[in-house]
Amino acid sequence: MNGEDIRLMESALLDHARPAARGRQGAAISALLSADERAAVHDVVLALADMAERTGTSWSAEPELTFRGGGSEVPVVLFRGTDEDRPAYLSVDAFARPRGSGGPRLLASYGITDTIMTSLDGADDLASVVAESLGHPRVPPAGSCGPTATRMSEWYRGVMDRLTALGEENLRTRAIEPGEEAYHVAEGVYVTERQFSDVLPGPTLRNRFIMMSFGVGWDPDEASLRWSDWDYWSDAAADLAVAAGGEDGCYWTSCEWAEEDYPGQLSARTVLDDGSPSLGPVR
Repeated sequence: MNGEDIRLMESALLDHARPAARGRQGAAISALLSADERAAVHDVVLALADMAERTGTSWSAEPELTFRGGGSEVPVVLFRGTDEDRPAYLSVDAFARPRGSGGPRLLASYGITDTIMTSLDGADDLASVVAESLGHPRVPPAGSCGPTATRMSEWYRGVMDRLTALGEENLRTRAIEPGEEAYHVAEGVYVTERQFSDVLPGPTLRNRFIMMSFGVGWDPDEASLRWSDWDYWSDAAADLAVAAGGEDGCYWTSCEWAEEDYPGQLSARTVLDDGSPSLGPVR
């Protein structure tokens, strides 16, 4: 399993998304997803890819994301819809479809939005249900047996992509001023403390990303076994990585954007009466 396989798997899930009622389908549904929903879908794909790599399960992207083994098929489908009792909801559902038999039977539904009741304990639990239905032992969640190297690198790439997009928007809108304190994510990319915390909600996740960004202070094999271990991804360990890592990684610092880096049509930031920033064009 490589990065291209994971992107193909994610595209299959998004492109074949279905409404739970009459409405939009496929790419139109994908366009409605928020950044947080897309990140949650990405996490589901990483869990499924991790399961397939561990168990040797075959899969295909057409006509929808489908896993095969033991004479059975398990399609995995992204649903988005509404009903009378709750607002818009998003779930990833796995179905049992024995070859040569009737229609599919719902195996499990993983609610991405909190408006859905689910008995599954995260994306890894959904992947374990898929593995078990195809005749494999249930796959232990990441953290107890350790995610694969592919999953770790794809987790890092997904976070970096989200933070880079925010950094580009910050530069476009002049959301951060020269000299203002912010997180340096990569060369020329800065995000606010709030944005960093929104993408990485929790100190373990934040320290994990910081340490991985430098490539020092952590060992891939040890990190896999201690993927969710606070003691391994501690504040002290992150501080050591920042101190030893130079200027190429992620750290809290002063923004080094210069005036010429900003789009020319934007003025310096002003503050409205309600205290919110204003980024109007130069008049």
